[in-house]
Amino acid sequence: MLNSLGFPNEGLDAIKKRLKNTAKISCLGINIGPNKDTSIDNMQTDYIKCYEELSEYADFITINVSSPNTPKLRQLQDRKFIAELVSLLIESRNQSKKNPKIFIKVSPDERNQTYLDIINIINKTSIDGLIVTNTSNNLKLKSSLNISNLEGGLSGKVLRNSSNNILRLVKEKLNNEKIIVAVGGVFDVDSYNEKLDLGADLVQIYTGFVYEGPNLVKKIIKNDKQKSSNS
Repeated sequence: MLNSLGFPNEGLDAIKKRLKNTAKISCLGINIGPNKDTSIDNMQTDYIKCYEELSEYADFITINVSSPNTPKLRQLQDRKFIAELVSLLIESRNQSKKNPKIFIKVSPDERNQTYLDIINIINKTSIDGLIVTNTSNNLKLKSSLNISNLEGGLSGKVLRNSSNNILRLVKEKLNNEKIIVAVGGVFDVDSYNEKLDLGADLVQIYTGFVYEGPNLVKKIIKNDKQKSSNS
């Protein structure tokens, strides 16, 4: 699937109001990022404002620095920016009423050194872990599907291999107490178990819901239990 929507929502105030009126969910994650028209020099301010306004409702906060649809956003995976942002987020969390876990969500299209830099920052701080990975803007991959002229990030089964390769690297280098959340190409129990076998602690599904529907989760759990009982 090709997603070129960016962060389509009604904004911070509307979402905060909605969360206030929502019954407690067993586990609620909130994905935050800067406005599309925010200059790169002011994007840290957007992240901190979103965190401070929404963290009390969340069990975990995803710091999205990897969407291909927000101009210049992927430049924020730079070591200096991540280190500064992490410092501000930790300071804000230490001063807040609730301390949700914080994850950084990375792109599948970066050099290995970019991942190593981010992993090193997470290992040295109280950031809780990584989400591996966002959608892909890889032109070679798009060309193979004859969509190199289209904007947006690729997701689904075509992302499986690249996402898994980064997952292997993260598992090798990230400290054991940190949490790895894997996403990319999960459509059935085999692709779900593959993420766990490669070292993921948690698995997310996005595009799989579009093609398989919300019952996909029940199918995976049911089939996983059957496999466990037969092994």
